[in-house]
Amino acid sequence: MPRVNRPSVAAVTSTWERPGYRFDAEGVASIPASDFGDPAVYERERAAMFRPGTGMMYLGHDLLLPGKGHRLADGDGRVLLTRDEDGQVRAVANMCTHTLRPLTDTSEFVDKSCITCPFHQWSFRRDGSLIGGREITFGSGDEGAAVRASLALPSFEVLSWQGFHFGIDPQRRAEYELDFQRISNDFAERGLSDHLNFDGWTIYASEDTHYAADWKAFLEVFGDCYHVPPYHPGLASFSDCDTLQWTFGPNYHVQFLDLHETRGGGSEMYTQWVQGLERYAEVRGEPMSDFAVAWLGIYPNIMIELYAGLRVLSIVIPTGPDTHINRSHYLVPTDMESVVPGLPNVMKTAFDETGVEDYVLIESRHAGAMTAKSLGIDIESYHVNLSGPAPEAGTAHFYEWYRAQLAR
Repeated sequence: MPRVNRPSVAAVTSTWERPGYRFDAEGVASIPASDFGDPAVYERERAAMFRPGTGMMYLGHDLLLPGKGHRLADGDGRVLLTRDEDGQVRAVANMCTHTLRPLTDTSEFVDKSCITCPFHQWSFRRDGSLIGGREITFGSGDEGAAVRASLALPSFEVLSWQGFHFGIDPQRRAEYELDFQRISNDFAERGLSDHLNFDGWTIYASEDTHYAADWKAFLEVFGDCYHVPPYHPGLASFSDCDTLQWTFGPNYHVQFLDLHETRGGGSEMYTQWVQGLERYAEVRGEPMSDFAVAWLGIYPNIMIELYAGLRVLSIVIPTGPDTHINRSHYLVPTDMESVVPGLPNVMKTAFDETGVEDYVLIESRHAGAMTAKSLGIDIESYHVNLSGPAPEAGTAHFYEWYRAQLAR
């Protein structure tokens, strides 16, 4: 069985360093319980983290924008993602400049050359420029051009990487580009660059799961590998947490794990997953890798989960101080169902088995924070192990990023 390249990286203790970036988990304070479920804090978060142009917010992937046209951003109905004739992807406000009504309310891809308001039939090009309004004259010459320009759809800076599109603060473009280069290097050093390429993959299913919890609880759990062995018997028998390796950048973290020697033996579905992958590799004449998963979190709201045979785009969509949605897109190779019938469903069922367990973990974390608030208790939560693989380092890293965004 071929092994994944594993660069020589010192064990993560309290400090992790690479050229141009340093992360010290020991010096990071957790998010206090008082910040959970707080309407005022939530409004600050929305303004600082969940608005394209003020940070870096995921908007969609090429698989959701398959041609020239437009659709709602993935998880944010305030924004339209468009692709023009030249292939360029843009982001514009989903708001007609005539009466400020939404231009569309569907997440379906619209294969049309213009964006037309259904209420008064004002129309816009895919770059947001105004074409015209029914029975309205905007003037001629320079004056008319100025009026039309003032009525264009507000637009946002877009940064694209590996088919993913983000609305960004243009003043921080260089910072974000460097982060994406770091991520590419993290995968290349391990011989896993192909896992960032989604050519030949298709969306098998998409689902929204509603949580009665502050969105931050989801990010805490995602960055915490510590809970996997005691809490997820199936996942822990699939991905070997003893092989955990972290990489960090200012706005992301990645966890790399190898396949466990029990090969999913803690769960019937995970066992079938591994056995199905073995059949898939055999039929295709390919070696079976010992790679299990790379969990890539790009703050604030997207987790790109790259499993052997399955990829999941997991988007956190805050809906209130104490509620959020997790949108999951399940991706499989286009030929998998024909090569090993039923394998895509086996993998999704195994993933969802762990998802149900995480659901309880996330909502109970929020409930605990509410209990602490009600009792006036202030306890430092999540204690990063400062030796070995530091399994909660991702949670500490999220705290550091979060505090920086709110200038705390």
